[in-house]
Amino acid sequence: MHYCFRTIVRISFFALGFAFFGGAGFAQKLSYQKDYYQFPIRPGLPNSLAGGLGDLRSNHFHAGLDIRTEQREGLPVYAAAEGYVYKVGIQRSGYGNVIYLRHPNGQTTVYGHLLKFSEPLASYVREEQYKKQTFEIELSPEEGRFAVKKGEVIALSGNTGGSAGPHLHFEIRDSKNNYLNPLYFGFKEIRDVTPPKFVNLAIRPLDINGRVNGQFDRKVYAPVKLADGSYRLKDPVSATGMIGFDLVAHDQMTGTGFRYGLQCIEIRMDGQEVFSYNIEIFPSTSTRDYNNLIDYETEQATGQRFLKCYVPDGNTFNLYKTNAFQGKLNITDTLSHEVSIRISDSHENASELLFTIKGEPRNPPLRVDTTEVRPEWVQTDVQENTLVVKAKYYRSTLPFATYFVDGKEVKKEPDLYANDAAVFLTDLREYRPDSVKVANTTVKTYLRSQIFPAIASSYKAEKWSVNFKNTSLFDTLFLTGQQNFNALTINNRGTALNDYISVAFTPEKVPENKEKTRVYRYLNGDYRFLGGAWNNDQIEFDTRELGTFVIMADTMPPKVRLTENSKTRITGFISDPTSGIESFNAFVNGEWVLLNYDYKKAYIWSEKLDKTKLFEGELVLEVKDRAGNSTILRTEITEPVVIRKKVNKRKK
Repeated sequence: MHYCFRTIVRISFFALGFAFFGGAGFAQKLSYQKDYYQFPIRPGLPNSLAGGLGDLRSNHFHAGLDIRTEQREGLPVYAAAEGYVYKVGIQRSGYGNVIYLRHPNGQTTVYGHLLKFSEPLASYVREEQYKKQTFEIELSPEEGRFAVKKGEVIALSGNTGGSAGPHLHFEIRDSKNNYLNPLYFGFKEIRDVTPPKFVNLAIRPLDINGRVNGQFDRKVYAPVKLADGSYRLKDPVSATGMIGFDLVAHDQMTGTGFRYGLQCIEIRMDGQEVFSYNIEIFPSTSTRDYNNLIDYETEQATGQRFLKCYVPDGNTFNLYKTNAFQGKLNITDTLSHEVSIRISDSHENASELLFTIKGEPRNPPLRVDTTEVRPEWVQTDVQENTLVVKAKYYRSTLPFATYFVDGKEVKKEPDLYANDAAVFLTDLREYRPDSVKVANTTVKTYLRSQIFPAIASSYKAEKWSVNFKNTSLFDTLFLTGQQNFNALTINNRGTALNDYISVAFTPEKVPENKEKTRVYRYLNGDYRFLGGAWNNDQIEFDTRELGTFVIMADTMPPKVRLTENSKTRITGFISDPTSGIESFNAFVNGEWVLLNYDYKKAYIWSEKLDKTKLFEGELVLEVKDRAGNSTILRTEITEPVVIRKKVNKRKK
């Protein structure tokens, strides 16, 4: 039997409860009443999806279904079941205009990216926006105030918030606010007979003794689909020590060109199951754990999302059933081992990848050189617990690297040669060198400290410091840090954080205009605003990403352009390319006016509390950016000029 089959999963959840999910609160038997919910868009008609539960998105697993709306807005959105509105919100990003319905069975349905709410909910939200004088708002009406019937129109579909195109985001959550897979509730509008597709398989060493094809590097393979529908690897695989698989694979659905996440992954070696992954249900509080479950470094560098097919160190997000090695493979012989990877979707369509791993000798002989060649360069990198030193073109009759550790010297021979470089491997749990010398080249490692997870701790250098909360790290971090003029680099962008850290540093040159100068994270040629506050000549900021941080001044105020300021409507565009928009407010004759905001289009438009009341008098529009600059536009309400086109009438 397959762990990924839903019947088996329901028994596992019920029987194992908290033990299976590490205390995440899943002590319940999952059930899917097939006729309880109706499809919220075009019910009864064939439909398709742009996204499913568990899709790999930026910084999170996708939490529900993205239902296509014919590439347009304004389709009726129906309540999937009887219930009441227990929460409603309007956000610039995220879910945009969103409704949460609570149902008699204790579950919740969520409807996101809406164009507008139905009455009387729409009027209630607008009145609260005027009371609080804010566009973004989250409200929790008293129970039963906005009761709905199954099939009642509650909104129109839209493209608000962080959506990349018109669609309806739809979720079903259980009584503990865990995400459930809506496709298991038997929506006949979604049909799928297409199996998932393998794209790439990465095999990587997972400890200092691991090797893949003789190297201490991950190797990426492109599976080939055969005529019978199965997949194979073209290239041979050899390995030794502890290794793991990272997988890029997509579900495909009949009639669409979209790519979706996988429901299940099962891995066997020599017929024995070593790893099973099932994303039937997961807690809403654990979406950040996603960054520890993918190859975060590759995702940050290339955008490609490899899912780890083993339980990584520091993981608490338990979706797995594994072997004694937590899904990792321990190759200790020189035999051939048959591996199968089976992937399946929510409709139990499946594909299988088969290949062989040949065990390598534990200690292959190193090359012997009779010439002396100095290295062209020496690089250092930290991978998990291992310091990797590479010396390009280095050759010697007696090759070695000298490590400088607390004033002492440690000499080490190469562990292997790869791509014309001598490679030296060091377990950082044994010692942390501050610099390494190979032949005539010495490089600094910038290793500062070993920071442990689940413990609040800090590190302080001469001009910078970092404070870690007990929730900041997934796993042990070997902290590196380097300050260069007005920039500070902490580790690299490929190291994932679970929660915020606090950073403070004093730049080499303190800016004259500190009140307009903030911290930005440098990434791929762009600068992303983080903020921060000055404390004398030191700036302090919080971040959930590592990498390079720079201070920059933003002295340019936001751009504001009105396109209409009539008695019935106010529209325009607002933008700030450097630090971004912080707030915007409009007043007509001193009275606050609600402006809706589509940040993707930089577009604003008014919405009156009393639609019969005309705008008259002076309009004041104030827009502030996140660096403290503001633009204030004052103008009189005017009637738009109507240009009538002349029609030439031809004589008969």
